Amino acid sequence: MRKLSWLFGFMLVSIMLVIGCSQANTPNESKLLLPNEKSTLSPTEEATIAAQVFKTKEYTIGKVPEWPLPEDVVLERYAEMEPSYAERFADKPVNYSYVLLALRAAGIQQASLQPENMKFTVYQELENYVDLDYTMDLMLDKQNGKIERVPLEGRLSLVNKDGAWLIQADDFDDAAFLKLIPQ
Repeated sequence: MRKLSWLFGFMLVSIMLVIGCSQANTPNESKLLLPNEKSTLSPTEEATIAAQVFKTKEYTIGKVPEWPLPEDVVLERYAEMEPSYAERFADKPVNYSYVLLALRAAGIQQASLQPENMKFTVYQELENYVDLDYTMDLMLDKQNGKIERVPLEGRLSLVNKDGAWLIQADDFDDAAFLKLIPQ
């Protein structure tokens, strides 16, 4: 479990650095904050970064999981994703299925997954609430050596609770996942 915590922390810092470096030439330049330094980012920019970190974590499956999914893999994934949600899994049972989507797709398709070309646009913005429309390509690196690109789109709702942007709802691309996870 310690290795997983260390790996997650490393991935989070790496993602933040990549986001920061890729946006360095834009007019709204972002930077990493030092302790006791206030953010110069707007609430929408903070929500967008939280959304990008969440979607990267959600759709990155580096190792093809066994199929059917072992219970310990499922429980580990729940524990990894739960802090990103505004409500606990027990309070909103649909979150269980959200967490399993990428794992199920990776297992059924026998592929590792990686999101690319993520783009977020503001659909609606309120004081502590933001709806972001997103598009991305989900890259499937199959065990047979083939690489498949699956375009995804959806709407992510985030709420600011105690200074952190958390996922309230995710209207993900049902049609794309039905192709990846046939019923």
